[in-house]
Amino acid sequence: MPNNEFLENLKNTYCRLKASKIEGVGIFAIRNIPKNTNPFYGVSKRKWQKIKPKDYKNFDKEIKAMIGDFFAFDENGEFSIPQHGLNGMDISFFLNTSKNPNVKTIDDGTNFVTTRKIKKGEELTVFYGDYDVRYKK
Repeated sequence: MPNNEFLENLKNTYCRLKASKIEGVGIFAIRNIPKNTNPFYGVSKRKWQKIKPKDYKNFDKEIKAMIGDFFAFDENGEFSIPQHGLNGMDISFFLNTSKNPNVKTIDDGTNFVTTRKIKKGEELTVFYGDYDVRYKK
């Protein structure tokens, strides 16, 4: 018999991954999502590691490309990456950027909330400049 936490996580599923018109893969609402809702309910809190490009200069080129594609770069020239590396990614890492986002981070890019009601079928977006210096205004 499934436990209550598991059932609650399933019940609070709001999104799925699909092809995006913005870029590559995006996150789309599978049902209406109210304003001020965490669309990634149940995602585990993660521990972050800082890494500079020189630390992974000898890595496979595909791994280096994924680091640049999925992780935020800060003013110290470091990427913040989950302790479990690329295998520690969840659905939130597929948010695409927009100048008119419907989701915002409420901390360092770990937790998100909707800024308005999001309709079923709509793509969820953030503004990367809120937590990645490569996108600052």
